[in-house]
Amino acid sequence: IMFNLISNASKYSDVNRNIQLSIGRKDNFISFSVKDEGIGIPLEDQKHLFDRFFRATNATNIQGTGLGLNIVMRYTELLQGDIAFESEYEKGSTFTINIPLN
Repeated sequence: IMFNLISNASKYSDVNRNIQLSIGRKDNFISFSVKDEGIGIPLEDQKHLFDRFFRATNATNIQGTGLGLNIVMRYTELLQGDIAFESEYEKGSTFTINIPLN
């Protein structure tokens, strides 16, 4: 899960841009976040981001299959967790996964 999110953050960011990782615990959940300063996701594409084979309109020149985030979502659901993201076009994205500890 984390490998894919970190790989995406690197792939969709320019060289010498920051990628921030954070891990925390709140109540009975552990939270993982990956934040980048990459190309961001256009608003109209965000509702399809976890669909199989979906590629954002601004990512067509970057190699990928459109499966990574769908797989991340499915693994997260298998762990009874949830995934959320915030993104601003041309400013970057943050993906957060919360997984129950029990």
